[in-house]
Amino acid sequence: MRQFFLILSQHFTPIMARIRSIAFLSLFSLLLPVSCLGQLPSSRCDSIKRTIENCTFLTAVEAAQNLAPGGSPAPNSAGLPADTTASGQSSNPAVPSATANDPAAGTFLPAQQTPQKQGFHWRQALKESLTFLVIEHAYVIHSDFRWVVSENGVPFNHYWRDYMQSLSEWTHSGWNDGDPNWYGYVGHPIQGALTGFIQIQNDPASQELEFSKTKAYWWSRFKAALWNAAYSTQWNLGPVSEVTVEKYGTKDRPPWNYNGTYPCSHHCVTGVGQIDIVMTPLGGTGWLIGEDFLDNKIVRRVEGATENRFLIDTVRCALNPIRGGANILHGQHPWYRASRDAQRVSFASDQKKVALRSDIPKPAPTHGDVFFGYSHIGTAKCQVPATEAATACNPFSAKISDLGGWNASVEKDYLRYFGAVADFSRESGGLSASNFLFGLRGGVPVGRFRPFAEALIGAVHAQENGPAASMSGTSFAEALGVGADLRLMWLLGWRIQADRLKTQLTSLQQQSLRVCSGVLIRF
Repeated sequence: MRQFFLILSQHFTPIMARIRSIAFLSLFSLLLPVSCLGQLPSSRCDSIKRTIENCTFLTAVEAAQNLAPGGSPAPNSAGLPADTTASGQSSNPAVPSATANDPAAGTFLPAQQTPQKQGFHWRQALKESLTFLVIEHAYVIHSDFRWVVSENGVPFNHYWRDYMQSLSEWTHSGWNDGDPNWYGYVGHPIQGALTGFIQIQNDPASQELEFSKTKAYWWSRFKAALWNAAYSTQWNLGPVSEVTVEKYGTKDRPPWNYNGTYPCSHHCVTGVGQIDIVMTPLGGTGWLIGEDFLDNKIVRRVEGATENRFLIDTVRCALNPIRGGANILHGQHPWYRASRDAQRVSFASDQKKVALRSDIPKPAPTHGDVFFGYSHIGTAKCQVPATEAATACNPFSAKISDLGGWNASVEKDYLRYFGAVADFSRESGGLSASNFLFGLRGGVPVGRFRPFAEALIGAVHAQENGPAASMSGTSFAEALGVGADLRLMWLLGWRIQADRLKTQLTSLQQQSLRVCSGVLIRF
């Protein structure tokens, strides 16, 4: 019996081996398609431990080579859709082209992801609002310089006392604030419209909405009105407002007549009133909706009737001037429209353009610049602070003329067209003057040039050259100016600028022209 089983095993062992091989191959054949369907051909998704729907890569797919009878594209083994041509180009524009996927070039299309809902861009909106606030206060300080420095030549002197007086005066002031009517009924609504556009362009849910009768549109404009009202309240009554900078409603700035004369005899006004608190948000929101209406009903028709880009942009700016100002604060062209001009370029085509344009020179740095050059102050002109009427300069003020020295500044870009500036200079002649100024500079590159305008505030210290008992003084200073940068090389440039410098070193106000020129280094 034992010998029988030994002979049997010798005959059936090869048969069992073949059976096991056939079973293994059969099982492998069944599992291979399942494993292929359950994996992405690209292993990069596994390497970053991401699920299929969250993976940012798709594997390249070869174009179909065979066509079905009749010339229509035939599905290939890779599973391309039937509307994909033999060249790999899709006849349906909604389907991405397969030729964009080039394994040799290492270019891949991004996976289709569900867009994440974006929240309101608080930081950007606050930057733009603060920049607009600085621009407005630059005008206020320039036009009412005598009131800014009315208390011993120091702004915000006795700040809390004056602030409480202003708020108390406002509660009893009534409707009129003493400004011309077009200030309250035109100027402040313009301010409100611009701040409303700041809110809209930083709200992803609102920025592409156009005038319509939909709930989404009107809700978005209501939110813009709330932002407008908050900014308006700060501008009129806030900690850094008209009442604190210009000292409206304080004992230091007495009431005046409607024609602006002093002292007040009847129907006195103090510069504070309820008109701005009401008209800015209401009139501003109405102005904003009016620009939306013109853009939707007129600008849209012009865009449909012509392809002349210059005409389209001109009409956009003419009918939406306040939106254009908000666009500049947002780093866009004045004629920009988020609903029509947003760039939607695929990752694959963008990569292809970069690969084809590898010879593009490295762009110049755009973080800021450092300037150092020669500075000259011209002849000083004096004014009486109370009336700002021209008068002869006293001996000390007369010496603030024909001074020469150096100027240095540092600018840090924080918006596309704007930068924060720190400016220092020292000039000598009949006396020595040192300026310490800080503020805002805005400019637009045009080829190799960058024209700009700036608004600076700070302090100036002047001292006569001579004996120890010589006169000296320190005053609040304000400078408004323009200039231009010329790019010479990648990092190197040349700047020319001119500023109107205003000070009050004595009982008189001094105005003089400061001209600077020198080398500029970008970083």
